Amino acid sequence: MLLLLLAATSSSAACERSVMYILRGQYDAALQQLEGARSGGASPADVDNLRGLAELGQGDAKKALASFDRALMANANHPEAKFNRAVALLRLAQDAKAAEALEPIAKSDSPLRGDAAYHLGLALDRLGRPADAETWLERAMTYDSKLDAALLLIGRLRERRRDHQGAGRAYFDYLKKHPESTAAMLRFGISAHRAGRIDVARSYLNKVIAADPRSYEATEARKYLVMWE
Repeated sequence: MLLLLLAATSSSAACERSVMYILRGQYDAALQQLEGARSGGASPADVDNLRGLAELGQGDAKKALASFDRALMANANHPEAKFNRAVALLRLAQDAKAAEALEPIAKSDSPLRGDAAYHLGLALDRLGRPADAETWLERAMTYDSKLDAALLLIGRLRERRRDHQGAGRAYFDYLKKHPESTAAMLRFGISAHRAGRIDVARSYLNKVIAADPRSYEATEARKYLVMWE
């Protein structure tokens, strides 16, 4: 999961309308609004930041990166553009560059530091640094307790190093906030089994199947239940 940040304040009516369209997933409409935003007195940095978000929404990370670069040329201290540029780098699999851009934000007292720490964890995991990734994901949760997605990745990192009890705790904490998540139920069930809690494992895998019998998670749950027979 990649989080993106809109400009903290919109500098024109066109920017405000483009924000509305981006939030609705209407990226073409957002880009049309932004065409005339500069002539309407909008901040060039805000315009290019929003343009980059719309382009990312369309799946064009390369074009989005160029837009974020223009935003930062107009305003080198534009916080959202700095963060969103790092997300574009992640989309382009330029993980080392993304980590380099995210670390200063994550270490700052910026309101964006929680999101930056989460994405830094993603980048470090891709770079083969799972211990550092877990450290930053845990910090992300400290900075912003609403970043529940960090718990899922923490769980997977712990699974990889065979800390199945620790993984189970992360998944269970996620389930406290999202009790309907079949993905978290599946991983919790698998972790519980590997930690020796067989009855708990079977219970949660059966919950996955009952919640959504045709889902990928239900198919995986059935595979594990058959394997354990």
